[in-house]
Amino acid sequence: MRAEARYKKQAAFLDSALAAGKLSHAYLFCGADMNELILFADGFAKKILAKGAAHEGNSKINPDLIKISGDALKIENMRNLISELYLKPYQSQYKVAVIESFEAATAEAASSILKTLEEPSPSTVIILLAKNRQSLLPTIVSRCQVLYFSGTIQKGSDMRLSQIAGSTDAEKLLAVRDFSEIESAELQSLFEDWLLTEREAMIGGQPEKFSNVEALINSIGGLKANLNKKMVLERLFLSCS
Repeated sequence: MRAEARYKKQAAFLDSALAAGKLSHAYLFCGADMNELILFADGFAKKILAKGAAHEGNSKINPDLIKISGDALKIENMRNLISELYLKPYQSQYKVAVIESFEAATAEAASSILKTLEEPSPSTVIILLAKNRQSLLPTIVSRCQVLYFSGTIQKGSDMRLSQIAGSTDAEKLLAVRDFSEIESAELQSLFEDWLLTEREAMIGGQPEKFSNVEALINSIGGLKANLNKKMVLERLFLSCS
């Protein structure tokens, strides 16, 4: 539970999708601490497998959970995984594959899973774990719902960002100065966390949050394109409500 307790926003977002029956067929969890990513992914996988399970079965061994890591990230193993994923689940509503350190997969292995991501089985959920998205094929990243797990950002900054929407314009401009001192990579992760919160609120019945979601997506794109950081921050903070 330690990883889930640390990443409450990500857990809440995924729990909401699971409860609403709106799971993505593929997720990409990105973060520097692979051990914590694994713990979080394992916990999420157990929740998925528990939903609609025909019977409880062995709590430690579930035939519908497939995990791949290390030396197994090769073309032969990926082909076996793909074949397994197209079989019907044994005791759960879904089959779940957790692939650790996906950036270590050979080029052939990574490419082999692309078709499965393009034409997923409705009873399959694939969870890829990687330190960052830049190390993966763009075609794979584009077919996954990406969640970021950053432990480098100060908690205080995260709390202040969540309060920006309720500030006056003058306070927002002062915040631009403070947040512009944060490195772009960390700022992007911070915005990703806020985006999860805004999306969850929108899905939960607050359609007015759409404008915040749109503004955050544009801001993240601006940081990726190396636009002026202060300009990106100013546009975001003044547009959020």
